[in-house]
Amino acid sequence: MIAATRMLSARILADPRSREAVKTLSQLSGDDRIDQLCGFEALEQIAAWNGRLHPDRVVSYAIEETRQSGRRLTAEGAAVHAGRRWYRLRFTCDLAPDGSKVVGFAFALGAAIPRRDWESYNLPDEGEAAD
Repeated sequence: MIAATRMLSARILADPRSREAVKTLSQLSGDDRIDQLCGFEALEQIAAWNGRLHPDRVVSYAIEETRQSGRRLTAEGAAVHAGRRWYRLRFTCDLAPDGSKVVGFAFALGAAIPRRDWESYNLPDEGEAAD
């Protein structure tokens, strides 16, 4: 796994253009908030790691349910959408004690998920709205 040396989601969320995302995050329950914060971090870390990829969505529980222990989220069966494809993704994500930001992150990007499997993992086709 690739261990991030800098956390990137806080910078994005501090941007005034992210005002609505920050508002929505503040209204989420603890588990959902952790999932969303870690998803933001995953998108930013993958984009920073490989500038040719432009990830736009992470589903942390696509292939396998996530596990949570304290402020650590482990996603062994996640998926990330980039460039009209879905890819397998594994990551661990640690949040600050107050749950406000990501303080640790490591990931491994896997192979593309065959299109024939997208429906079984409830992954939307790139032509569908991803809301």
